[in-house]
Amino acid sequence: MTDSLFNALSQHLINEPLAPVIQPQAAVLVLISHGDNPAILYTKRAAHLRQHPGEVCFPGGMWEAGDADLLRTAQRETYEEIGLPVSEMRVLGRLPQSLTKAGTPVTPFVASFNPNAQLLPSPHELESVFLVPLAAFDAGIQVREDQFERNGSVFRVPVYHYEGYEIWGFTAAVTAQLLCLFRRRMF
Repeated sequence: MTDSLFNALSQHLINEPLAPVIQPQAAVLVLISHGDNPAILYTKRAAHLRQHPGEVCFPGGMWEAGDADLLRTAQRETYEEIGLPVSEMRVLGRLPQSLTKAGTPVTPFVASFNPNAQLLPSPHELESVFLVPLAAFDAGIQVREDQFERNGSVFRVPVYHYEGYEIWGFTAAVTAQLLCLFRRRMF
């Protein structure tokens, strides 16, 4: 993916500063690889974890008092989980904050990265790290649509299958938001 396409995507993401963190919140980093066949990076959480075992997600986690802001949370967690340093990321902006099914506010930041960067997945946190090419979503990897209800509102979220991985829930909803931006603004 060329820099001009990443620049165009950046124009459609939120780039204003966030308010200070005053309640438990989390942040994730949606990483998109550079190159001719851009792909989104996902992780699969280790089965022994207490929260969300075996689920596919983006690198990220809960804000900690030592984090300057939620972007720093996403970057710190990404480094801890997959070993990708901040110097290998180009932050493009963020998508709107939304709630997980459990009610945790999560801010998804979007960044590009070099797919040749050496990743060092933490075996204590992750079972695997994998990439899904953007072209695969257009080829039809959505297998169904799940419905969730919160505060009387019904939300429909796609579910994707790719090479034995199931992407659903919050992660699939964020993926769908990003794909919508690509389809509407980029191609």
